Amino acid sequence: SLFSYYIKNGKKDMGLANVSAPMIKDENHTTLTRACPLSAINYVPTLYSLQDIRKEFLRVLKIHGDRLSAADVAMWLGMEEDDAISVGDALCVNQREEQISDREDEEDSICKVYSTVKKTYQYALVKSLRREIEERIKWYRGDTLEYAMTKQSSLLSDTIAQEMDLTSEDVMRLSHERIATSMVASINDHPYLEIQVLSSLSGVTSPTSLEKLFDKDLALVIPITRTLCQQGRLPGIVSSSSNNAVYTPNLFTHFQRNVIDSFFRINGYITETKCVGAGLSRNRMECFLRESFPNAVLLSHSIIDSEIICQPLEVVIQTAILNDGYADLRSLIPLDVASNNDDVEQVINVCLVDSLKLQQDTATFHAFVKGTTLINTDIALFFSHETSKKSVKMLDAEIERYSKQRAKEIIENKNGTGAVAGGKKGKPAVPTLESTAADVISLRDVANCIGNNYPNLFQSQQEYEEGSSCEASMSWNSEEVGRCDGPLIEFCRTVYSDVERKCTRAVRAEVASLNSTRHGVSVSDRAVGAAKQMDVQEEFETSFKDLCQLLQILAKTIENFSTRGLFTSAEISSMKRELLSGTGCCLARLLTEYCLYRNNVEGARALTFSHQDHNSTPAYLSALDFPSFSLQYNPAEGGKQKNPLQHLRESLPGSSGLNLVRMWNICSDGNDDDDGTKDADELLDQFISHLEDSCLTLVGIPFSVLDKKAEKKLLTSRRQGLIDCLEKSSQQDEILRTCVILIYQQTKSFMISGKTMTALVMNLFEQEKKIPTRVTEVLMDLKRDNDVSPELLHLVKQFGTAKNSKALA
Repeated sequence: SLFSYYIKNGKKDMGLANVSAPMIKDENHTTLTRACPLSAINYVPTLYSLQDIRKEFLRVLKIHGDRLSAADVAMWLGMEEDDAISVGDALCVNQREEQISDREDEEDSICKVYSTVKKTYQYALVKSLRREIEERIKWYRGDTLEYAMTKQSSLLSDTIAQEMDLTSEDVMRLSHERIATSMVASINDHPYLEIQVLSSLSGVTSPTSLEKLFDKDLALVIPITRTLCQQGRLPGIVSSSSNNAVYTPNLFTHFQRNVIDSFFRINGYITETKCVGAGLSRNRMECFLRESFPNAVLLSHSIIDSEIICQPLEVVIQTAILNDGYADLRSLIPLDVASNNDDVEQVINVCLVDSLKLQQDTATFHAFVKGTTLINTDIALFFSHETSKKSVKMLDAEIERYSKQRAKEIIENKNGTGAVAGGKKGKPAVPTLESTAADVISLRDVANCIGNNYPNLFQSQQEYEEGSSCEASMSWNSEEVGRCDGPLIEFCRTVYSDVERKCTRAVRAEVASLNSTRHGVSVSDRAVGAAKQMDVQEEFETSFKDLCQLLQILAKTIENFSTRGLFTSAEISSMKRELLSGTGCCLARLLTEYCLYRNNVEGARALTFSHQDHNSTPAYLSALDFPSFSLQYNPAEGGKQKNPLQHLRESLPGSSGLNLVRMWNICSDGNDDDDGTKDADELLDQFISHLEDSCLTLVGIPFSVLDKKAEKKLLTSRRQGLIDCLEKSSQQDEILRTCVILIYQQTKSFMISGKTMTALVMNLFEQEKKIPTRVTEVLMDLKRDNDVSPELLHLVKQFGTAKNSKALA
């Protein structure tokens, strides 16, 4: 482990942890440096032994590259970048202040050099750089290193520096500065070469190889040509490699730049292929466009103007969202860019997303994120959330129809083949279903169903199949990676990824339902299919689990308030009653509805819930507070009025009615008894205890006991749900309460809910050290003023969505 031996020879009584300088020394003269591992949860400075970290520094350079930037070194060492720079500079200090050691076998020398291309400092192995310099000098002079260093001029250091992405000073320092002192091969020593170079290259209008023009004295021609260019006597530049050098006149460079700039300005993009056709490398293309168009975006194989390319995409996406439809994005991306899948993904997932984020109206961005984006080999489509939602509903209806038909076939086939004749004691065996390919609805049938509702999409699928060289696969799971079978087929595969599970479950449920009917077992007479009943079961289980855990988390928060003495006993009691009459009533209502549905109770519609739409499903996780309501009885026309709890007790079999009535009575006591005659602690404890005892027999599911993992998951889900609501909200009171709940959860890790609890907690903000005074003042202004500016509401929303307490400052 990298961090197991970093503190060495340190003593606790030295106070080293309080030293602010990056370099320190202990009493035993062991050099130490301070840094912080990125993997640490809290920023605690750590002391490193310089001798030991030097080994790790060298190991990183040797394994991950002979030259690395400070950011790369920090990543591989697990440090902050500033600390990595301090360590690297400490290791290089001897090489920077003095000449680099002459020992050729020195493996552990590290130097700091400057990259002229990347415009940043890098750390490198001395021996590796010196070896490369030696090879290049030998190529130019065809001689040994010692001869080259004593015979070559300073022009050579400039040439090597440009080729190796170094400064001339670094090259001279690494070559013991002897290149600079040996001024033998200068231009003045070879005037005939200067004249020859000028006469040969003055009229050149295109890139010219120096090797072809000057087959002799090339090692001198290259630096002479470069010097003439630097002096302005030759209008051009020299680029050289290990085996050749090319002179490019400025006239040709200007022509290239004009061609590239003009094309990019008109079309908003340019690809590598077009640049190669113009004689430009990728690096030169990037250099030109960066200078002319600073906002250009680099993709894998092209460069684009994000504003020009993304504008038509934004328009069709907005149209698709408004019309609950879909948009073909690939057709609006230039063909040269769209021909590469990597570029298409970057345009949509990076450039387009960033462009939508920058818009003042964030509605389009949120709708785009909620929608479905489908990018494949030949297609790039966007489907609005409503389109996907409607399509899923269509599939559910198709699955229900298919499952009933398939279950009937299974029963008939089993009876027809006599496979069920041999049960024990003469009883007929119950047919069983094994999952097969035949038990999954046909992809073609689903595609046709969706296509009937979206004719344009269906037509696009037909055109794709007609123009495709191979027949489209009708398997739900495409066997080939990257294969595209048309827009409609791929959309079905994406939206209905769990179709096999749904179909198998639905068919099993229908088979079980038919078997129960055949053997005289009582089954529901409702019209919905068995698969739909199973969906209701799953939805109930999710809501029931969430409410059970919310009740326990909020009770835990109130208990914490009481233990810390933050509120009076009357205020604590008021919060508990609010929890019981809110979350408690929601649980009682959920259990009552499910029991009535499960038992198919006649006259269930006579029972209603006041202050709450009977058919709606509350968003429990993102609720600011939970509604308080009661059970009511609404008799049919001409019928007699009846006690709702009595009707509930009589409608359900066994102890189910009694358990639900007991639950409603506890909630009613917590809601109505405001004079304090009944202890709120006792009522809340009774309610939770009653749930623990009765839920398993009542609905077949035990009370969901809270654990740390479930609590953390629920806190995260609730925070995200509240943030989504906050971004959409424009109501002043709603924004204020949501922000108070979010800020308190983020700073104290406690969940709060309800008007009473939220108001009381807001009064604590002035005392909380983690909540800046400015935040509290802004929230108080929002609370006092009835008419506030949109800027203030926007600022409050920023506080609510802050990622941590530091972001609030």
